[in-house]
Amino acid sequence: MSHEKICFVIMPYGGNDEVARKRYTGVYKSIIAPAAIEAGYKPKRSDIEKSPGNITHDIINDLASADIVIADLTSANPNVFFELGIRHAFRKSGTVHIIDINHEIPFDVKNYRAIEYSTELADISCAIELISEAIKKREDSPEKSDNPVHDAISDLPMNILSAGDVALKDQIEKLQDRTDSLEERNKGLQARIYELDPSEGYQREEIVSIDKLFDEADEVRLSTGENALLRLNTALEEGGENAFVDKLRDVIKSPYLSANDFMSIANTCRDHQLLDYRRAVLEVASRNYPNTDQIHLALIDAYDDSPNKVYQTRGRILIEKYLGVTHSEQGPELKHAKRGKDAGFGLLFNFYFRMGKPQWTETIAMAAKSQGIETALILRNLARAYAEQGNNADAEKMFEYAIDKYPDDDLTYALYGDFLDDLGRYESAYDNTEKGIIADPQDGNRYISLAIQILNRGYVRTESSKLVGPVDRAMRLKHVIPYLSKAIELGGTRHFNQITSGHLENC
Repeated sequence: MSHEKICFVIMPYGGNDEVARKRYTGVYKSIIAPAAIEAGYKPKRSDIEKSPGNITHDIINDLASADIVIADLTSANPNVFFELGIRHAFRKSGTVHIIDINHEIPFDVKNYRAIEYSTELADISCAIELISEAIKKREDSPEKSDNPVHDAISDLPMNILSAGDVALKDQIEKLQDRTDSLEERNKGLQARIYELDPSEGYQREEIVSIDKLFDEADEVRLSTGENALLRLNTALEEGGENAFVDKLRDVIKSPYLSANDFMSIANTCRDHQLLDYRRAVLEVASRNYPNTDQIHLALIDAYDDSPNKVYQTRGRILIEKYLGVTHSEQGPELKHAKRGKDAGFGLLFNFYFRMGKPQWTETIAMAAKSQGIETALILRNLARAYAEQGNNADAEKMFEYAIDKYPDDDLTYALYGDFLDDLGRYESAYDNTEKGIIADPQDGNRYISLAIQILNRGYVRTESSKLVGPVDRAMRLKHVIPYLSKAIELGGTRHFNQITSGHLENC
């Protein structure tokens, strides 16, 4: 039976800080474990529920017996360094140091290579590859020391577990001296870490004044998501966009924001057309919540909204990877469509249309349809792709098919109305745009679409339900005002901005 190679991971867990716990768990699941598996090892991490500083019998055994140990040095966590010191004493080689690219390598091990990783989505695959390669290099050169303990004490055996009884006794005495030294250093680091970050779990021994305790409680309360959002909205109402942006920089640094808090802040930025700030907020959110689809897709959407071609390309690559789309000389391919990824397909098609590649949308939509995914989104974008390629007959058939299959999908009616308007069939365009409102009377965009139809083409619905037109400008405005009022009522600031920023040039 072949030996299963074990890669033991020592890293911070985040203590009582929920955000930090989620972050480090994300690093382990998204980067470290995949790197170990790619190198042919089974990843293993000690029980996350163990209290800080509790170096158990099992952990020591794992540090001694693991074929490879990966040590994440991020934040200079004292428990990580305590365990790392034990590993260094046990093994001459077989330890890989890694660290977040935004942190400085601690002085103690600065002379030894540490793989820098980034939690940016676009950088994760590179980090996995670098760590996997580092593991394999340790395999190739087991006689080469990779730690300061064996460099300082050259007569230590390569693997203390393989030493004989006499040698082992001698080495244990040396190890005990080293461990005692590390324990003293660990206590000092624990105290220092608590001064910098109480969430790491150091228990303070001094009696703290009541005022200080309540000051700390106030700081936490003011940094939670609900209060952060309240501060932002107050800044916006009292000082406008400049005050909002000034406050945003501080609020976004709070360690207490949930994924939903980040999304709310990003949506506020979008509603006020602060698109670059929306992207920045979501970049921060993706670092804190690397495995949250909602944030991942929102960030890709922010890249799509950016006028920067680099961001647009990054967004397209990320959404293609998310959906499993690959490229060949013929263009994109979708061999295994992922169900339940409607929002992802919508983002992908937005990128393709923006690039002037409706044929790519047709290819992916047809691939999804052939694999049994006939959602309203897939069908209406397939119809739109036909239309943008000048295939009006197939476009109309597909719009009709989509409406027949999903009669309650308001966006299909809206797109069909735009298509018919482009063909000069204004009455039919009005009918379908109006049906979009009926399908979803709570979507302010549908009212804006109909207002645009009325202003541009002059067809209106009379009190007798008859469609007449084109009517004069005064009559158009009379019929448009109720729709615009309803849009503002439903969409608030966002729809008011849409109406006043040039989307209704004929008002």
